[in-house]
Amino acid sequence: MSNGVFLSIYTMIFAAQLFALLKVFQEGKLEDYHSYIKSNGGESILSQWGLSPEDCSRHMRILSLCSLAAEHEEIPYAVVADTLQTDAGEVEKWVIDAVSSGLLSAKMDQLQQKVMVERSVVRKFDMEQWKALQSRLHLWKRNVGGILEAYKQSMKQQQQPVVQ
Repeated sequence: MSNGVFLSIYTMIFAAQLFALLKVFQEGKLEDYHSYIKSNGGESILSQWGLSPEDCSRHMRILSLCSLAAEHEEIPYAVVADTLQTDAGEVEKWVIDAVSSGLLSAKMDQLQQKVMVERSVVRKFDMEQWKALQSRLHLWKRNVGGILEAYKQSMKQQQQPVVQ
């Protein structure tokens, strides 16, 4: 085989590994990231793309928190800690990091040890999200229609002469 064939095979393997990593960042959670690292020879895989293992791990924790927040309105600290593979005492730091990044809007209830989610980015927008959006828009349309109908009825009642 020629050097060109070896180079092509190497490039395909390189591209496949990078694509797999990007897919983990797009839709995976921290455990998927760790599985990827373990199955691809450790953190040295990241250095060939000029990536810092610490930065990647930090970003995956934030993205994992956002995925969790997209699925729940209230999240116990223990669940967050388990998802992020950290101590419960670190949960608030990670929530603050996610909020600071603009990917999450949430409040923390320190007494009840819960994260109260206001909104979170959706990392993957596929058919399920389109259907949820469609459902919300239909509900919104129905609610606005009800408000308009109530307003019309109110206007009709105001226009009727008062009988004494």
